[in-house]
Amino acid sequence: MRRDRRSENKRKRASFLGLGIGQPRRLSGFRSQRTLGWEQLEDRVLLAGDLHLTALTPTASGFVAEFNQAIDTSVLNLYDSAGGILGEADLSLVGDSTGPIQGSALVEGNHLRFIASGGVLAEDTYTVRLRSAENGIRALDGHSLLDGEFTGTFPTGDGVPGGDFEFTFVAAPESVVVSIPDLARGPQQAVNVPVARDGQPVEEGLPITINNAAGVTSLLLHLHYDPNLMTIEDVMRGVDAPEDSPVVANLETPGHAIISWFSIEPLEEGAASLISLRASVPEGAAYGAAQALRITHLEVNAGDLAATADEAVHVVAFPGDTTRNERYDVEDARLIARVGVGLDTGFAVYPPHATDPAEVRMLYPTIDPVIIGDVTGDGTLSALDASDVLRNVVELSTPGIPALPDNQQSLEIQLSTNTVPENQPAGTVVGMLSTVDPDVGDVHTYSLVAGEGDDDNHLFEIVDDELRTAAVLDFDAQSTHQIRVRSTDEGGLWVEQVLVIEVLRVNQAPTDISLTPHSVSQTAPVGTVVGQLSTEDPDVDDTHT
Repeated sequence: MRRDRRSENKRKRASFLGLGIGQPRRLSGFRSQRTLGWEQLEDRVLLAGDLHLTALTPTASGFVAEFNQAIDTSVLNLYDSAGGILGEADLSLVGDSTGPIQGSALVEGNHLRFIASGGVLAEDTYTVRLRSAENGIRALDGHSLLDGEFTGTFPTGDGVPGGDFEFTFVAAPESVVVSIPDLARGPQQAVNVPVARDGQPVEEGLPITINNAAGVTSLLLHLHYDPNLMTIEDVMRGVDAPEDSPVVANLETPGHAIISWFSIEPLEEGAASLISLRASVPEGAAYGAAQALRITHLEVNAGDLAATADEAVHVVAFPGDTTRNERYDVEDARLIARVGVGLDTGFAVYPPHATDPAEVRMLYPTIDPVIIGDVTGDGTLSALDASDVLRNVVELSTPGIPALPDNQQSLEIQLSTNTVPENQPAGTVVGMLSTVDPDVGDVHTYSLVAGEGDDDNHLFEIVDDELRTAAVLDFDAQSTHQIRVRSTDEGGLWVEQVLVIEVLRVNQAPTDISLTPHSVSQTAPVGTVVGQLSTEDPDVDDTHT
């Protein structure tokens, strides 16, 4: 059903590239055009540092690629700004009939998962490509590029890093699909999807739907999610389920829900929301993080009715917060409008008009922008979405944009200057501390805390919002120091950050001159060397005349 709604939108945005990939053996809904098999890694030699694909697993919604080591996510992108500051899309999937597929890419350890937007992949032949480049798919060390040439065996590669990976597969999903919608919800927000329309109240919960309920009498499924990014409190009957249909869930294991439902009488034809999850995003969920919501062990009518499970993407972000600053402002609306008219392919960087990569802040370079910016819930980005964000900025009613939490976690600790001259007395002010906080006007208190990066906490102190020295610092003994600082707001939420302090060298006066040796014979001719002059100087690298 979501695919029907977005198909025209996908054609309009053919430059949006997603990806999906197949595996040699037959899985539900997929046929490979190549005869492949798992291979023992010892059949091919992997050189230390080289990056290869070692396994491929298709899903109904895309693929999972496994690498022999972690990949660098800092340069990974599917979307870009008008200036092309991030370069070509690193992942692409193109169907012979359906054309380029839009979606999102998530990195989980050594695995790269792509999830197509708008539902499962339609029946078609697809070609997938992973781009090997300095600003593409490379190892986490930042040096080894993907060695991706594929000749039918794993691991990939010809021994020379730099080759792209390409593969063709056939998708053939079942006609019955069970799915969860893609969504963006931020910390402390309830997960209520879809959004409200025409002044109607928001439906409670996250729906599990079936695209055609004709003859359906029961469902059994396992739902996998990240409990650090989402908490499921309860499972309820969906809005389209009969009133006498029970639903039972096992929520004992965080991150793994087992859900069952049945109806006494078979359902009628048409799409239906049969199950609803009462869920929320934890307060400490990492803003901007994304997870896959995966359905496994799916049984419709105890397996008598063949069905395919779709995957969904949850982004920890407030809907419409395109600038990723945890609040709403006019810039959010502007970025939505830019994507809507085709200037940018997604919400990748800010500001989008910058030309120097060093001048931009990364936003959501691997996330389908519709998930973030579609606050009207129609599956597209348009002037209506930008208008709703503007209405929210000026505090007008916007039913599709859920309220922000009363108190949000701070984003970043800043220090006005991180340098201090050497040999200054204890108590010298290094700089002023401040906090970037979505809650404008919040007051913060600062403290030095234990943890990673606290090596030199004992050499400093904090008085109100001033960072001061607690000892005399010597450049020659140690030129840089690390401290760990916590900023706590009025509501008790805090953020911690490691700050680096640089000690500036100050030229100090020499303290003594020596002559070695210091005697000479009375008959020595003119020009005889008496001895070598040397100088005692606190600045150990100084030279003297």
